Amino acid sequence: MGTRYCTQCGAELKPGVRFCTTCGAKVKQGLSRSRSKPHGKSRRRATRRSPSFTYLALGVGVLVILIGVLIAINTSRSTPLASEIPDIHDESGIPYPDVPRISVEEAKARYDAGTAIFVDVRSVGEYETAHIPNAVSLPLADLEARYQELPRDAEIITYCT
Repeated sequence: MGTRYCTQCGAELKPGVRFCTTCGAKVKQGLSRSRSKPHGKSRRRATRRSPSFTYLALGVGVLVILIGVLIAINTSRSTPLASEIPDIHDESGIPYPDVPRISVEEAKARYDAGTAIFVDVRSVGEYETAHIPNAVSLPLADLEARYQELPRDAEIITYCT
């Protein structure tokens, strides 16, 4: 008589038993006897995941959530769109008509006389590419924080605004 094994857990069954003593599964009577263990137990072990896999999956999940939150925060910043900034022009198309303006000839005369300080408000890279000799680089982004560096008693002419 051959050895029988439980179809649920793969444990060896004693002759004449009706239930597996390991897992409690009902033993079917009249099955053909087999000399090899069924695949039940080895199949169960193959699907079991190691703790390192679980931690890896958990870490990847947390990382995906963190990236999603960072993207959501970055896109929800309240930077105004170009269409939201008012475009103020006068009838002739000159932007910001409230700002006093002088002609190129007047600016050149004041430059030659040395009576005005020229401030280039473009980025530092653009300033380094080309600028008026002796002009001060003060990008618009830094203007509010650094305007105190300019002398109060001198005439200031900004360009490339």
